[in-house]
Amino acid sequence: MDDQQIREKSEALWPEVIGVVITKLGDKLDVCPVNFQSISTVYEKPLSVCVGLANGCYTLENVLSAGEFVFAYPSKEQVEDVLYCGKVSGRNEDKIKNVGLKFQKSETITPPNLHGAVLNCECKVVHSYDVGTFTIFFGNMTPFTTKSKGSLDKIY
Repeated sequence: MDDQQIREKSEALWPEVIGVVITKLGDKLDVCPVNFQSISTVYEKPLSVCVGLANGCYTLENVLSAGEFVFAYPSKEQVEDVLYCGKVSGRNEDKIKNVGLKFQKSETITPPNLHGAVLNCECKVVHSYDVGTFTIFFGNMTPFTTKSKGSLDKIY
């Protein structure tokens, strides 16, 4: 297959859904948009989420240190705030002060759920694999919640 054929066939992959990883260490909350993620199917128990983040990423350090995170699919209404969170590092500034995102207490873990999201998954880290330039980590979903929004209300 030549480069042109690869480009044409790979267009079927897009648009990709954008998720966010939410972490909390101490009083510091962080939100990081991601597009390398996968959620297990109903046939896999326990349900799990797989996410990849660049090594050295502040959010990755938080996930591995705390051992827990919220994975959420924000709604279309949250796109500007989510994009902002992807442009700055939580290590250098408090992203949450500069956006309109709202949060609500999680049932089983410290990081909060994203209010208004299409889906929130509370996750405990069960595995992580450093694969060179990034790390893939897996979290078992404890509870997960959905809103009455349609599945197409996610950010693509």
